[in-house]
Amino acid sequence: MEKNKNAEFQLYIDILRIVACFSVIMLHTSAQPWYNLPVDSMGFKIANSYDALFRFGVPVFVMISGALFLVPGKKMDVRRLYRHNIFRLVILYIFWSCLYGLMDCRGFDPAGIGWKDILREMILGRYHLWFIPMITGIYVLLPILRVWIDHASKRNIEYFLLLFFLCQILCETIRAICNSSMADYVLNLLQPEMVCSYLGYFVLGYYLVHIGIDKKWYRFLYAGALIGGILNILLGNFLAQRAGEPTGAVYDSFGVFTGLISVAIVIGAKDVFEKRVWDEKVRAFFREISAATLGIYVMHVGMIEILARHGFDSQKMPLILGIPLLAVICFVTCFAVSAAIRRIPVVGRYIC
Repeated sequence: MEKNKNAEFQLYIDILRIVACFSVIMLHTSAQPWYNLPVDSMGFKIANSYDALFRFGVPVFVMISGALFLVPGKKMDVRRLYRHNIFRLVILYIFWSCLYGLMDCRGFDPAGIGWKDILREMILGRYHLWFIPMITGIYVLLPILRVWIDHASKRNIEYFLLLFFLCQILCETIRAICNSSMADYVLNLLQPEMVCSYLGYFVLGYYLVHIGIDKKWYRFLYAGALIGGILNILLGNFLAQRAGEPTGAVYDSFGVFTGLISVAIVIGAKDVFEKRVWDEKVRAFFREISAATLGIYVMHVGMIEILARHGFDSQKMPLILGIPLLAVICFVTCFAVSAAIRRIPVVGRYIC
């Protein structure tokens, strides 16, 4: 019985990883035409709507990590944490940052580029790689977080999450909607930084998976996520037109509606995938894709750029079809490459 329970929990985590990974690719394929279209055009509204709906990827990724690393009763081996988890992420970041930097150097004039330019590009890497040092920073705090989680009461953890909602999610949503220097000043008067940023989602993931919410609230959370998705689209397009330029602050990771969607996905997947026993072939299929998601994440931006250079982008057809089609092609291609690289002895696990 315990073995089956662990297997279904692993399937649940694998499904969440895959959904979160595809979500990130969707928001980046929808961002491809984002800056090139007038904000009052239908094309921009379609791209912006996809972007608004698929912002839950990073919060879900972080909540998955919280659910895994803060498992009740799990012994914290600091040496293994650094040797296994943190060291791997550091190598991964350095490798891909350098690779993307070298890719960028191809566009420079060979006569005018020097070693400083090459080094700068290798350090800057690509915008999506920010996730790796961010999650590494949370892992560094794990020995402290473990002690707190092991001794904290449910009410104490809920107090932390309430502060996270008030000081991060609610404040960021108000800032995005109000767009006022006075609002910024008032909201910045109190800054309890420890409950802010992605650490809040990390603890929230532990709470949702291992403590849980009473099922009587599920229907309200699902309704809130549906309404939140609609409001993300409507407010996202309204605020962009008000600003006269693309702006995604209202539906960013810490937007209240994106937060609702993220929570609904985590509890919804748990509700579905832990209710029944799944065939081993099904679990193996999703396990293989899930194992490749880190590699898919780091390489997908480069794949989008390579496809665009070869004449395939989301604007080759109506955007309502072009954006998800590009995301699917990118996901499948990156999966194939990541799965192959991961099978390279020793090196594969550190770069994918």
